[in-house]
Amino acid sequence: MTDSMAKPKAPESVDALWQVINALSLEADFEQFFRKAAEIAANLLGANSASLVTLNDNNQLEYKFCLGLNEADQTKFEGYTIANQQGVTGQALQTKKPVFVSDYPAHPKALDAFVELGMQANFIIPILVSNRAIGALAVSWINTVVTPPSDHNIILAETIASQIGLGLQRTQLEQRLPYRANHDDLTKLPSRGYFLSHLEECLASAKRHQRLYALMMIDLDGFKTVNDQVGHAIGDELLCTVALRLKSIIRGGDIVARLGGDEFVVLMEYQDWPDEPIGAAERILNQLHIQVPGTKDNLSVTPSIGIATYPQDSNSADMLLKNADIAMYQAKQLYGGNQVCLYNRDTAAMVHERKVMITNVANALKNDNLVIHYQPIIDTQNNQISAVEALVRWRLDDGSLRNAKDFITTIERYGPRLAVEVGRHVLRTAMLQILEWKRAGFSLNVTVNISAREFLEDDFLPSLELLLLEHVAFPTKHLILEVSEANALEDTTQASHIMNACRNLGVRFNIDNFGTGRASLSSLRELPIDFVKIDRSFIQGITQSKRDKTVLGAIQTLAKAYDTEVIAEGVETEEHKEILQAMGFHLMQGHYFSKAVSSEQLTEKLEAQIEA
Repeated sequence: MTDSMAKPKAPESVDALWQVINALSLEADFEQFFRKAAEIAANLLGANSASLVTLNDNNQLEYKFCLGLNEADQTKFEGYTIANQQGVTGQALQTKKPVFVSDYPAHPKALDAFVELGMQANFIIPILVSNRAIGALAVSWINTVVTPPSDHNIILAETIASQIGLGLQRTQLEQRLPYRANHDDLTKLPSRGYFLSHLEECLASAKRHQRLYALMMIDLDGFKTVNDQVGHAIGDELLCTVALRLKSIIRGGDIVARLGGDEFVVLMEYQDWPDEPIGAAERILNQLHIQVPGTKDNLSVTPSIGIATYPQDSNSADMLLKNADIAMYQAKQLYGGNQVCLYNRDTAAMVHERKVMITNVANALKNDNLVIHYQPIIDTQNNQISAVEALVRWRLDDGSLRNAKDFITTIERYGPRLAVEVGRHVLRTAMLQILEWKRAGFSLNVTVNISAREFLEDDFLPSLELLLLEHVAFPTKHLILEVSEANALEDTTQASHIMNACRNLGVRFNIDNFGTGRASLSSLRELPIDFVKIDRSFIQGITQSKRDKTVLGAIQTLAKAYDTEVIAEGVETEEHKEILQAMGFHLMQGHYFSKAVSSEQLTEKLEAQIEA
């Protein structure tokens, strides 16, 4: 073959492009492909450095794979981030056009860090996918003479950048595939398959480490109506809102997933049954009561929640899911939705009774069936009623009365808002009674129990001030707020702040159950109190226990030192009274003197006291 017939050799630039395309086809690792392609692009342009710049999850520009730098500079700039509109790179991504800067230190968008690096010039080529900038190829001249590249080589470098874009897009897709396989496209929550796999792993671990799990099946009441009335687009938005709210409720170690349609599931580890799972379920009930805009009659959705537990209800993942589904169906079909139902029948009955009680107490409050009785506090120095304690009673349909101990603890723990409402009702009623007695000529102190939840709430003080403003003539010195010692010491700083503010209004304080909490005696010093009421357990023991007598004596001595009155509660017998009197106590309360009676009966006692 003659020289004239020899196959022509491809130009160096075309050969370079072929190497990039070949590397894209053969190189599985994107970083290795980028290094080859970027090195070729830099050589074509006469530069000595190249980097990949991408938009990270925080929408910042992040530098990766910095070629041509020494080890120290490479460590510094790999992972280096700037705002997405900053510098020459930001300009190129905004305009979606390449930017060549021949004198970088003099450029107005030059960044100090790169000037210090020794950057003399740079060429930024945006990487576009469907006309969307997802990153850039940054080719740089570092501490070297800058020779402007030819137009031909610039076009080739742009072509190489587009190949890098294909490789980057392929890598990002490959990274998303496992995520998409394990997550729901709409809500981004774990999918059914992933959740079932996770559930199996949790139960296997639970068997070894004796862990307890609660599985909650959640279905949305009224979701089909939303789709029918306003369409699936609004329905999809609603599902995304549900997902976000569920994620905001669960703890770090819990998992929430979408099983399909409007069914969600939560898996939580717990220690305290049933309070932890029920508490979480009630938070979900509150958060997933969602009004749907654009629907007739202000349509809303609510959740029906079924709970099954491991290992009580099943030690199998499939059966646990099935049992939770059965419980959810009961919540929806038997109880009308917007309910929590437990697969465990005994506990379910207990929780149901609790909910019924809370509902009935709320109705009693609404229908004026929570009445206030008053138990006298006697000054044994003159055998006169010196004060009364206001005690709430629940009047049932048959006319009988239930004591506060039968329901107050339950609503304080499981119906906190109702507990606050009941507390405000007792306080308001007692204040009105004080005014009525004042008009009748009786100057009588009234103590009112305040729960910890009510007392430490931010709006307690403003609500008290508002009540006092409603009754300008109210004699505040006759109102004594009674807080249990344990509640007062729960947050001594906050309690002291509230007490001082109330005392500035003229209201006084009594510490109830004194002697049973931590640091009992020190609370006389830490809190601004006027009375302490010794816990009845000490009074019951004084006839037999020298230790109880010793404690009572210590309380009496310390109270005198702090100018604090002491009330002995739970006086049931003549012997109790005589022992206490001998010890110097004169303010006493208990069934020996009188049980709690209605305001009318107490008024009769006061009138009889005057006549005597």
